[in-house]
Amino acid sequence: MVKNNNVIKLAFTGSTKLTLESMKMIMNLDGYEITGLFGLDDESLLGKVNSVRMDSFCRQNNIHLDKGGDWNVFYSFCTEQQIDMIITLGDSRIVPKNIVNKFEVIGNHGAILPNVQGGASLVWGRMLANGRWGVSIMRIAERVDGGEILKTKEFHYEPEMTEEEFVATSDKIAIELLIQVLKGDFEPQENHRWDIRVSRHTDSYRVKEILEYCLENNLTVYLPPRRPEDGKVKPDWPEDFKKTFKIANNFPYPKWSDK
Repeated sequence: MVKNNNVIKLAFTGSTKLTLESMKMIMNLDGYEITGLFGLDDESLLGKVNSVRMDSFCRQNNIHLDKGGDWNVFYSFCTEQQIDMIITLGDSRIVPKNIVNKFEVIGNHGAILPNVQGGASLVWGRMLANGRWGVSIMRIAERVDGGEILKTKEFHYEPEMTEEEFVATSDKIAIELLIQVLKGDFEPQENHRWDIRVSRHTDSYRVKEILEYCLENNLTVYLPPRRPEDGKVKPDWPEDFKKTFKIANNFPYPKWSDK
């Protein structure tokens, strides 16, 4: 895709380390111009994992920063600027359908699609004991995690890898895959709806068992988001799961508790 006098105009959404690092990498590519960023306001940043203030970076690089939180304003900006593509990396907000239906929007997912869909994938994934997880780049569609799959990559992790290292590994791969997609190195794959959806009130150990079962039997699963109370260690869990649970529920996410 080459437009706007041979320059592809991009807009980003997000305010995390992944957002920032991916923008830095793309600025080193020929043929791309980052015009705007739909970020988070300062108050919202306080409760966001791996959040960063984007003000200075955007000011230094002449990138329009919108922290107002109004998707309609962002829609108008992208329309007026004739944006060719919107990239949403490190942003858990759901992109409204009027934006998805008008613009090409691509983003990342912290698991291999379509196998694992849903929320908190980088926490659930670290609770497994098999040492394998993955990352996907996809087209954003109206259905959450339901867009066309553009690129995936599996990675392996050691038993003692921290959650911070786990997230950093996922982020690094997400940027690597994004660059490949922008260079045209991808073969789109059809996505499909999950076979099993896990309730958000399900015990964490049970979620882990369901996830393992689905992966072993080639079933797709939709995982629930994590709640504050989900960080509590339960005394009846197996000791090996307690250990991986404590690793997964740790920085940069809220830390586990046994009280």
